[in-house]
Amino acid sequence: MATTLSPEDAAQLRNYERDRFAAMAEGYIDFFAPVTALAITPLLDAVRLKPGMKLLDLPAGAGALAGEATRRGAQVTGIDLAPGMIARARELHPGIDFRVGDVDHLPVADGALDAVVCAFGIGHFPYPEASVGEFLRSLKVGGRVAFSWWDTSAKHRIQGLIRDAAAEVGAKPPAVLPAGHSSLRFTDVGEFRRLLDGAGLADVTLQDHSATHLVADVDALWRGALGGLPLTSSLIVHQDAPTQAAIRAALERRAAVYKTPKGLELPVAFRVGAGRKPG
Repeated sequence: MATTLSPEDAAQLRNYERDRFAAMAEGYIDFFAPVTALAITPLLDAVRLKPGMKLLDLPAGAGALAGEATRRGAQVTGIDLAPGMIARARELHPGIDFRVGDVDHLPVADGALDAVVCAFGIGHFPYPEASVGEFLRSLKVGGRVAFSWWDTSAKHRIQGLIRDAAAEVGAKPPAVLPAGHSSLRFTDVGEFRRLLDGAGLADVTLQDHSATHLVADVDALWRGALGGLPLTSSLIVHQDAPTQAAIRAALERRAAVYKTPKGLELPVAFRVGAGRKPG
């Protein structure tokens, strides 16, 4: 179903996301960027990237996808809401056009782009339907767009373990985020497809991807989440000390099933949805 946040709630979500991602840029890059990087090749394949294509990457994060697309010969613009992320993207990938910007007001002319990629952004947008419409506005007829988002918490365990631990101890959602928004909406394949079909895309495809990601131990997972996962960590940092301790204990117990001699081998699962702007 379409998001129905009030303008005030949408502003609250944007401000929280901007501030948290800006403050946690380094932690995100160190802990979670290697996980999101698993979607780079599937996304670029989904838009059928070729040299010379004009590509928009949003949210650009620290620029890994934009860097790979540029290496393949694309003309890339990377946009992200968080100034801290854009600053690091410019440092890591000099020469690429990175800008601070908002998905609801893309600084792109109508029909200017050959392709748009949106890596793990749709669950963060206040108005995802409008955001997809803005992407399509920027595409030329026949241009392609691809989105990635996480599978269910049962299959994607990096955030899923923490969410399950918080739910087990009865941790309440933080008031700093609007109650009408759920980052889990598009983990439902039906909701993901409805988003793409509702935008009027042609040739819609949805493809599942899975992998594992090694984390040294529960302490590394806990510290990585607190320092590098802005939304997931909100389930912890806004709780009182006893509740935080209970979440940590529940996490320790739940993570034990993934323990190996090398560390925690955590399942990663995401889905790539793509389509073409019809003419």
